[in-house]
Amino acid sequence: MRKVLVASHGHVASGIKSAIRILVGNDEAVTAVDCYVDDTDFTPLLQRFIDDVGPDDEGIIFTDLLGGSVCNKVMTLMPERRGIVHVTGFNLIAVIECLLSSDRLTPEKVDEIVAGCSLQMKRVSVEKESSEDVEDDEGGFFS
Repeated sequence: MRKVLVASHGHVASGIKSAIRILVGNDEAVTAVDCYVDDTDFTPLLQRFIDDVGPDDEGIIFTDLLGGSVCNKVMTLMPERRGIVHVTGFNLIAVIECLLSSDRLTPEKVDEIVAGCSLQMKRVSVEKESSEDVEDDEGGFFS
């Protein structure tokens, strides 16, 4: 069974889980840990996830910031000793790709997914049209 943990500062993790529910239709394989939203120690939640990944499971942990306290806490728990892959600096598409991939989530496969998904981050802008480019009210951006 594939098991995914998303851990973040604030409510980013639960937001990712919510987006997965909307976009994929099923978020049962995703555990969200929202860190620092209150005084609760989140370490036991991370450890429980790690402990619950069995030898036949595929486990992956996503944390929000490289070098951040959530990432560092996961690193101290050494999930790789249980075959769990840890990715930091994630985006929504990376989580979805790992969740839905038909391939086994080896570290190499996850590296491939991360490389492809990082290319999805782009600065976008809509160029302002000159008055000569606009024909009438029927035309425009969406025509």
